[in-house]
Amino acid sequence: MQARVVVVGSGIVGSSVALHLVKAGWKDIVVLDKGPLIDNDGSTSHAPGGVVVLSHNKLLTQLANYGASLYKTIADLSPDRINTNCRGGIDLAVSERRWADLQRLHGEAIAFGAEARLVRPDEAVELHPYLDPSSFVGGIYAPNAQLVAAPMLNGGIQRDAAAGGAARFIGHTEVLDVEVAGGRVVAVLTSNPGLPRIECEQVVLATNIWGPLLGDKLGVPVPLLGYEHQYIISHPLEALARFDRDRPEHEVTLPTIREVDNTLYLRQHWDSFGVGSYKHAPRPVSAHRLGQTAKHEFTFSDFLPEAWPQIQRVFPALRGTDPHSFPVRYNGIFAFPVDGMPIVGPTAVAGLWTALGSWLTHGAGVGKTLAEWMVDGEPEWDPRQLDVNRFHPFASTPAYLERICNQNYREIYEIIHPRQAPTVVRNVRLSPFHPRHLALGAEFTVFAGIELPNWYAANAPLVDRYREAVPSRTGWASEFWSEIQGAEHLATRESVALFDLHGLSIIEVAGADAAEFVERLCANKVARKVGSLVYTTWLTPRGGVRRDLAVARMADDRFWMFVGEGSRPRDLDWVRRAATGSVTVGDISDGLTALGLWGPNSRKVLEKVTSADVSNQGFPYFTSRWIDIGTTRALALRVSYAGELGWELHIPVDAALGVWDLLWEAGQEFEIIGAGMGAFDSLRLEKGYRGWGTDVHTEYDAYESGLGWTVRLDKDDFIGAEASRQLSTSPLRRTLTCLTFDDRDGVAMGYEPIMAGDDCVGFVTSSNFGYSVGAQIAYGYLPPALAVEGTRLEIVYFGRRFGVTVAPDPLFDPKMERMKA
Repeated sequence: MQARVVVVGSGIVGSSVALHLVKAGWKDIVVLDKGPLIDNDGSTSHAPGGVVVLSHNKLLTQLANYGASLYKTIADLSPDRINTNCRGGIDLAVSERRWADLQRLHGEAIAFGAEARLVRPDEAVELHPYLDPSSFVGGIYAPNAQLVAAPMLNGGIQRDAAAGGAARFIGHTEVLDVEVAGGRVVAVLTSNPGLPRIECEQVVLATNIWGPLLGDKLGVPVPLLGYEHQYIISHPLEALARFDRDRPEHEVTLPTIREVDNTLYLRQHWDSFGVGSYKHAPRPVSAHRLGQTAKHEFTFSDFLPEAWPQIQRVFPALRGTDPHSFPVRYNGIFAFPVDGMPIVGPTAVAGLWTALGSWLTHGAGVGKTLAEWMVDGEPEWDPRQLDVNRFHPFASTPAYLERICNQNYREIYEIIHPRQAPTVVRNVRLSPFHPRHLALGAEFTVFAGIELPNWYAANAPLVDRYREAVPSRTGWASEFWSEIQGAEHLATRESVALFDLHGLSIIEVAGADAAEFVERLCANKVARKVGSLVYTTWLTPRGGVRRDLAVARMADDRFWMFVGEGSRPRDLDWVRRAATGSVTVGDISDGLTALGLWGPNSRKVLEKVTSADVSNQGFPYFTSRWIDIGTTRALALRVSYAGELGWELHIPVDAALGVWDLLWEAGQEFEIIGAGMGAFDSLRLEKGYRGWGTDVHTEYDAYESGLGWTVRLDKDDFIGAEASRQLSTSPLRRTLTCLTFDDRDGVAMGYEPIMAGDDCVGFVTSSNFGYSVGAQIAYGYLPPALAVEGTRLEIVYFGRRFGVTVAPDPLFDPKMERMKA
């Protein structure tokens, strides 16, 4: 047998992948499952059925709302059961802190275009009469939330995918292995005697909790674990007696309820209620120990002690009932990826794709995204948070995976602050400068597993010096923040600071065709003279910003590309995939580390430790060269993400502490400080420098991002060139715009809606206080008609409206006089 694509796994995700490939015009698609096709062995068969459309994460909101829209279009599989019941969903807040968080969620729903409204207890009871209004303080209602009969919906999707003959679904056929030749998929081997080998061009792993089985065989890390989850359905309740089990429309007449403070949820099953609880110790199950199905024995000891009393407080109809007598209960197993996001995309094995780590809520959106990736080469929504290639090696180690996934389970409904670092598995990776951070009393954050300083206690005395310029913060804004960050920011601007840049990575491209290749990869002209340093962008074929970066020409046939450590694995994958001609692509990141030496006195400090000419004439802005620092050779880049005179100094790891100490001693007469990531972000923001992943990503093109100047349309062909030529002459749909708060105490953190009257016209992509300009700054994409200096708008923060004004971009040193001094 031959196929164009073999999809392994017939759950909601695998079926959705097939449906979307068929919609795109592909044929010869085969979907295999080791068990039944519709009511399969996986979590689709026992999913409680909730489609939750609101999230603090923009991409998850997009995936969920797409799925809700698609599921409504799938005709019922049987007249005896309704596939999709659109009754909405309510999240309840028992605590005041949760109520505040729901107000934040409501603002994000507005920003993301998801329909939602806040409800008082009496309004919630109007929507769901079986709630006790005295048991909670408020809620948020999402009318597009759904309850689906997951196996029936899955069967409907399979029916529609197979209707024209383009897709074929085959059950009781386990895929034992994927045959690879020359680094490319050529066939799958199965347990079915009638189909022992299926030749194919591409394979999609959609086996979810079983994903690591084939992943391990093929050398593709799949960092997820299955987790037991208790769900129980009551006996018929007198309060629900009016709902007839013989009438399909009576199965779900009420919204789903999530009592998120206590990680509980409830849904209707005709005249019964079903209750799920995450309020028990995490119970991980490795894919290698799962067995045939994703169900284990129900354990009352996990379900009853804390969950049941709270459920009865919220739902009087369940008071006095005994769960031991309930007729339906099961312990289903769901997938928990290591970072809480689906694992999707092309792997290092050519033709092998993954669609793993997703639940029912996001299954259709994942299917859409992967199908677009396979068919068009890139999906509509930026996939940085989903990409199977995003993981660093430590994320797949058993010791890390289980502890982090356990925490993910415990925190599934927790209120997680956007600045909050992981609370478990710390010190996974340490910067070479870590001993100096400890000596300065660093408060650490985590970036790509690396412990990096957020601020230093040693700088606390500076707060009084800059007291008038650093506003105080209260409530949510004060958490995981310190006034010291503002002091470090201002001290950098005033004199000089050292920044740990161990979060930078270096991809080397070398070989006879290196110049030709990097020119094709980059939008700017990068193959300039040796010693040049160029800021550029990588674009997608549609012209989206794949990432921004600096590129240094080290030799005629060698280039170094500087990317963020957080995206190193997928950036390296991107470059290797694109490589053509006589080139080698290497990752030299682990042998080097980096320091940022920035501030108006940075040249004076550097001159004391080097014999090199670091004058403005001898070492111009945006150039690179090797210099000596004491006995160490370092690559110095005349560039600064802080918007100040200074250098990035790339140093061999084994010489790192010595270089820090030399610079530290040389800087004492200038009151040099160590400065952390908090100051790093506020410095870059008031200088107007874009943050990759927040201000720019593939959903935005270079022109609307304010990066059109990095795109050289007059050079030879490069990835995204054709699309950029069209975009360069087309009217802007939106433009990244600088806003300042009218109220000095105003605040935003990201994703807050930007309002023009009652209309949401954009959302905050990044925000911080500009300590040098004396105002809270926010960036967001606005329609060009509103992106005019002086335009007055509002930003909604926890339900409160703050006035903002469109401001110049950048606010600080617009003529680059400090950078080029």
